[in-house]
Amino acid sequence: MTEAVTKLKVEEADRAQAKKGASFLERASVLEHGGLFLTKADGESVMTEMPASLLRAMQSLLAAMAEAGTAFVFKPDDEVSPERAAELLGVSRPIVYQRMDTGKLAFRQVGTHRRIRVADVAELKQSEERRRYFAAALSADTEYLEENYAQPDKSAS
Repeated sequence: MTEAVTKLKVEEADRAQAKKGASFLERASVLEHGGLFLTKADGESVMTEMPASLLRAMQSLLAAMAEAGTAFVFKPDDEVSPERAAELLGVSRPIVYQRMDTGKLAFRQVGTHRRIRVADVAELKQSEERRRYFAAALSADTEYLEENYAQPDKSAS
């Protein structure tokens, strides 16, 4: 069986090049058709033409790798085990089971095993990242308000 999720990793030293590549492909993707010119080790030039949709897909991949150093590629309907889902989410396996038991992460039962669609794992990850972002913003706002507008505690005197 092939792996449901492919992890692509770029070394820290190459992240700047990934960013440059993403920027180049972003400009190229506005064209109806674009091309890539590559030079082999022996100096021979190779050219291939690609539709804008492929250039945008490659741009998104390089941008993600430039930002995070890692990107995951998956087929949305492929399934993973709770252990693999935990790895992809960056949480413990018991947390994945808790998300499944509360209905936050859909799964199907295969005999005694649970299987989770990779697309559902990705959706949960995005949802939790958005929640963490808003919680951090709310916390920062609260701290700002307390520092600048809170009334001194009169009972402490």
